[in-house]
Amino acid sequence: MLETAIAWILIAVLVVAAVGGVWAVRLERRHPSSFTRGGDLAWWGLLPAEEQEAHDLAVLDLAEQAELDAQADAEEAAQLAVERARVNALFHP
Repeated sequence: MLETAIAWILIAVLVVAAVGGVWAVRLERRHPSSFTRGGDLAWWGLLPAEEQEAHDLAVLDLAEQAELDAQADAEEAAQLAVERARVNALFHP
């Protein structure tokens, strides 16, 4: 009795999984969630080379500044850790 109930539950789970998989594939084909060839970046190819270069340089400058900021933050954190260690050594010998 228990074995047949478990078998029917397993069959039901497999059927629901198969229907869900087919449904998900159908929805993905109808409305792709990833990049499509003619999609969002088609405007990029229409821009003049000078504008593309200016945009690229602006993005690279932002990335470089973010990297410099991260490095400065890391140095500040390291200095704070050294200062805390020095204070702890003074007050907790």
